[in-house]
Amino acid sequence: MESPKRTLWIVGVLVSLALLSVAARVYTAPSRGRLSACFDVWRGHYIVLAYGLPSPWRPESGHLLRERYGIEIHTVALCIVSETLRSYADSYSAVSAPAANRKFGHDVFKECAEVASKNWELQRARLAKE
Repeated sequence: MESPKRTLWIVGVLVSLALLSVAARVYTAPSRGRLSACFDVWRGHYIVLAYGLPSPWRPESGHLLRERYGIEIHTVALCIVSETLRSYADSYSAVSAPAANRKFGHDVFKECAEVASKNWELQRARLAKE
């Protein structure tokens, strides 16, 4: 039978390890994001991580990016996003988006957002006339 002191010591060590694990995830999020993006770009996978309330034309912009350039937009959170996830996503996209723009020779994100925005405005104007 284990002594109460030994049991308490084991529980303390396990709790400490759990807290250390959580802290490590928080403080390493930017590095993990950059490293993951570098790996994906190396494999030829261009992905941008998005969060926050999307613009009305973001679905079409994402569709254009996928169809024209093979770039994926992954929404990781909407309005409520943790600091850890935000720093991971920002760091990931800070690597992947410039890499995609270098590959295609221009700002493909701006291009697709502008086309999608114009299409959305035209659709709104058409609906307003009806």
